[in-house]
Amino acid sequence: MGSADEARAHMALAEKALSSSWLSLKFSPDQLTASMEYSQAATKFRAAGLLRESVDAWIKTADMKEVLHDLFGAGRAYESAGAICDGSGPGGPTAAAGHWEKAIRCFRLSGKGDVAAKMLLKLAANKEKAGDIAAAKSAFDDTIEVYEQDEKDYNLVDVYKQYIGFLVRTASYEDAAKAMDGHIAVLTRQKHLQFVYKELLSKVIIFLYIQDTVRAEDALNSPGDIQGWYSSKESVAGAELVAAFQAYDAEAAERVLQDQIFTFLQVEVARLAKQLRVPVLAAPTVPAEPVENASKGDASPDDLGAMLL
Repeated sequence: MGSADEARAHMALAEKALSSSWLSLKFSPDQLTASMEYSQAATKFRAAGLLRESVDAWIKTADMKEVLHDLFGAGRAYESAGAICDGSGPGGPTAAAGHWEKAIRCFRLSGKGDVAAKMLLKLAANKEKAGDIAAAKSAFDDTIEVYEQDEKDYNLVDVYKQYIGFLVRTASYEDAAKAMDGHIAVLTRQKHLQFVYKELLSKVIIFLYIQDTVRAEDALNSPGDIQGWYSSKESVAGAELVAAFQAYDAEAAERVLQDQIFTFLQVEVARLAKQLRVPVLAAPTVPAEPVENASKGDASPDDLGAMLL
């Protein structure tokens, strides 16, 4: 018997488990047996290359698991359905995202925050690839919320790195600056001061890139309570760069940006640093002098004579 035939046999057994029979004194559906049979059918369908049938079987498995209040099992079933759809599977990435959203709901309700967070990151990548920037931001925000609730700072650092990189890639610079504030707070709690300095310099780069020297200067001065900030190489380089922009000194800015310290920033931010250009200060416009009309009427003969002499 081939995999497809075995899968159909498991489907039949699942349907039989859900049916009642007076002859066998079976008066209520057996969802547990049905969920196991659907799960085996899904596996066999996939082995046979029948992807759509496999997805349907996984969804039925998830339905049975939810009825049994096995939310973690339901989440795993939805996750499997989404994995089949992702890429060139039935329904493509859009269908995969729908299944993963259901999986995330089940994982969070079952108290499996870490599993939910990993699925949220996968969903964020899916949405970014589809061009749905708002949905990707929401997925990242939910991931951060999950890890904050679980107080897992070591996971938050990695999530913030991915989130900031995504925001810079999508030109969401205001949101990137806010995310950097959150990242700085986590790094400060962990006493990773060297990484705090790099993130503060990254904020300066963001503000200079959008031509906001006021907030760039504020980003340099506001973290005064962070130990060692003012004496750090990042603070010195940032102050020199802001001063060059404020003075419209392109040569000075270029000289500062040659420092290798900018290459140690996050990849996306380092690319922005290479693109920084000091705006050209426009020359003041000199108003033209008013031209008086020398002739206010017909010239008299005496005036013409005077002109000829």
